[in-house]
Amino acid sequence: MSNNAQLLPSEWEYPEQNPDYKGNDLDRRLEQGPIEDRGCTDCIWCILYLIMWGGLITIGIIALSNGSPDTLFLPYNSDGQQCGVSENFESCPYSYLMNTTQIDDTQNGNFQFYCVVSCPSNVNEQVNYCTVNGIETLDTLYGTYDYMSVCSPYKSDPYWDLTKDFFTFTASEADFQDIGKTWAISLFVCVITLILANFIMFLVKKCASCLVWGVLILYFSLLILFGFLFYYSGKGDFSNAHFGNSYGWCLTIAIIFWSIAGISFLMLGCYYKRIYLAIAVIKAAADFTRDVWQVVIVPLSIFGVMIAFLIFWIYSTTYLMSYGSPEYNKTPFPEIDLNSGVIGMIIGNSVAFYWNCQFAMAFSQYVVASCCCMWYFHHMGVNLHRPVFKSIKRGLMHHSGSLALGSLILTFVAVLRFTFDLLHKIFKQGVQQNKGATGCLKCWFGYYGCIIHCFERFIRFITQNAYIMVAMTGKSFCKSAHDGYYLIFRHKTAVAITDGIGEIFSTLANLSIGITATFIGFIMITQIDHYSNQISSPVLPTVFFAFISLTLSSIFMNVYGMGIDTILLCYMADRELFSTAKSVPQSLQEFLDKYQK
Repeated sequence: MSNNAQLLPSEWEYPEQNPDYKGNDLDRRLEQGPIEDRGCTDCIWCILYLIMWGGLITIGIIALSNGSPDTLFLPYNSDGQQCGVSENFESCPYSYLMNTTQIDDTQNGNFQFYCVVSCPSNVNEQVNYCTVNGIETLDTLYGTYDYMSVCSPYKSDPYWDLTKDFFTFTASEADFQDIGKTWAISLFVCVITLILANFIMFLVKKCASCLVWGVLILYFSLLILFGFLFYYSGKGDFSNAHFGNSYGWCLTIAIIFWSIAGISFLMLGCYYKRIYLAIAVIKAAADFTRDVWQVVIVPLSIFGVMIAFLIFWIYSTTYLMSYGSPEYNKTPFPEIDLNSGVIGMIIGNSVAFYWNCQFAMAFSQYVVASCCCMWYFHHMGVNLHRPVFKSIKRGLMHHSGSLALGSLILTFVAVLRFTFDLLHKIFKQGVQQNKGATGCLKCWFGYYGCIIHCFERFIRFITQNAYIMVAMTGKSFCKSAHDGYYLIFRHKTAVAITDGIGEIFSTLANLSIGITATFIGFIMITQIDHYSNQISSPVLPTVFFAFISLTLSSIFMNVYGMGIDTILLCYMADRELFSTAKSVPQSLQEFLDKYQK
């Protein structure tokens, strides 16, 4: 049988088998901008997505009808009676850990949990506790606060070290109260984050070339520096920088670093025009976020909707987790014995949650890509009136099935990755018992788990570019993924360089914004007396500042990053349709005037 290389072009079973195949020609209707005449795509996957929501609601109804969160959150005493629930214990909803013998640093004593009416706040305070015979009184040994219906000693109390092993939580209520006390600073951090994000966009517009070349100079400097570090370490000149005892190994590593720097420098000389293209695209993306600033509202709104959905999911999952038989295990809270049906519903609920998260991200990416396509081609006369509303309408009415399919593929790959990671962890823990078979399985799952991790990144790249092509052409997900892949393939060098530099920019900008805003918030709560005198510790408020600042900055920079990818694909399509790009923003036009004459 002859191989593919011996077949004539007419004998290919699929055109993709041809090594010279570079994809189909672009739709000529794109000469007028994003195609307006479009219908519904991938409808069956939209129906499947709605069925998933029906299943999610059904599971929620079953959980709410049969679950009892009190089983999870109301504690027990040492006799197995549930505080606030069991007969004669209704008036005692809190659990207090009491030592019935002597307690000191060398003797743990005989600890027992009591169901008490209220948590005692001071030492030697009388507190009422419930028994099967009625309410009795005991003298407390330490002050507590109420945390999840358990009377917990403060971490500063010496009794904390003797009782902490009895509790399944370690967070202090005072720490969480600090977040509430610093809510004004949290809002200020949000404002600072948005101001810094806009400043970064202004800086990119004005100094993109300096920033890009600065990053490249830093890259070469680090490679050369590490090379000399290993070189002198092997010679023993730097006593504090030894990475090994072999001069040969250190010299080899140094040569590798220097070789990478040399190859990179040669590639820089060969592809310097591509770097200037990347700079022009980055500037254009900054112009897009400035001109169509309303697009930032979309991911922020979707983030708010996902927070509401997360609350619903946690609420229903809590009821679902309590749908079983409680087993008391001598701690304040029991273990719930779940049957296989409930476990299956929990898994289905979790997969549905991840699918919804991916769908929300896909919808956000599509809207940004659609707005960016309209913005790019409006330089040729395409109407830019209400681009955000128009993109949302298109996404919901025409392409929700394509977005559902792309997000489902990512969900499937994520479930596969999670399964392999879990099995790898299980077999890794079992190596000590059976080093032969278990060790081989551990290596097998670890190897293929690594492959799946790489595959997941590839799929994310494909789906993101598929959403851009859906926004541009209005085709189905698979056709858009096919066209997007080959469009990138035909311009792979420019895409690789621009995507790489754009990713570096987005990551550095995100970290810079988040760290700066968090540091400002930390300085304010530690230097302003009104806050420093009220909070017990600045740690948790600072962590909260970092969370909200990094979240907001990542949302903003994801819009910017999606703009870079969309503008690049629009530019490539523009070049193929008109031989030379016709509808280009000012930043790209400056590049064409200088390098494409």
